[in-house]
Amino acid sequence: MNTMTFNYSEISKIIKKSAKDAAKEGRIWKWFLTSGIGALLGTLSLGERIFQLEAERSIIFGIFFIVGLYVLRFFLIFFKETWKYFHEAYKNSIYGDAIILLKDGFSLTHSYRKASTHDDKNFMRIMMTFCNYLKEIYDKTTDSKCSVSIKVPKYDPSVNENTVLMNLTRDTSRDTSQQRRDTQQYVETKHTLMGNTAFTYCFNKVMANSNERHYINNRINKTDNYQTTSRECYDNGILPYNSELVIPITSIVRDDNKNADCHGFLCVDSNKENAFNSKYEIALLEGVADGVYDLISGRNSFNSNINNQTNGE
Repeated sequence: MNTMTFNYSEISKIIKKSAKDAAKEGRIWKWFLTSGIGALLGTLSLGERIFQLEAERSIIFGIFFIVGLYVLRFFLIFFKETWKYFHEAYKNSIYGDAIILLKDGFSLTHSYRKASTHDDKNFMRIMMTFCNYLKEIYDKTTDSKCSVSIKVPKYDPSVNENTVLMNLTRDTSRDTSQQRRDTQQYVETKHTLMGNTAFTYCFNKVMANSNERHYINNRINKTDNYQTTSRECYDNGILPYNSELVIPITSIVRDDNKNADCHGFLCVDSNKENAFNSKYEIALLEGVADGVYDLISGRNSFNSNINNQTNGE
């Protein structure tokens, strides 16, 4: 659970900024405040002609009006700036919690590496732990219901143009709408690289050694040219998510003289439109993909060798 410390220093800064901004000139505000003559004539005119007040009382009412206008502007600005402050503080506390969660996840990967052997049960437990942690983080940062999954080659040691992908694991969400995602039809569907816009885009970026390799689409169901092999698994072809962030599983540090290897994709989707709009959401997922890169690479190679032996190759 997130806790935020009340920062009196920041609140003091907000009060000072609100007081300063409330006095800034606007068209009407400038007429009332920056010109003493304008203020005097204005209050006299309004008081005498409309409210039939004496000059002295008109001036008093005019002063109250100006002060009231200032106070109103001050509180409007104060509430706006305070909301922005607490919103940012909340977001920062979420990313602080994310560091703690991912620290625990990476401690599991470190322990797994020390074993120097492939244990599929422990490997899958680590991957599912990361998916659960990431779901918890992105649910909060996007204020929506997210699903996190890892897609890897079904037969190949690394992704290529002819790769068929499978869902390695997904977060263990209790949301029934998410649980219906990995149906028997979904498992039996041939999920080709080229049949999926997000995966093709990321793979091409990896092959081009691009610095930016992620794919973001915040209006999935309103994108005419968006392709996914899983569409046929849902009623009327309507996907159960509206935003998507995909990161290729590659090493961040790479040899510029050769193409990087891609060993799968780390995917986060949300039921809300315009869910992913922060650079930190991208960086966080890239860090996880880099952190599990060698584990997934080893697992892909292990499975590929078994598949080749089974087929007599």
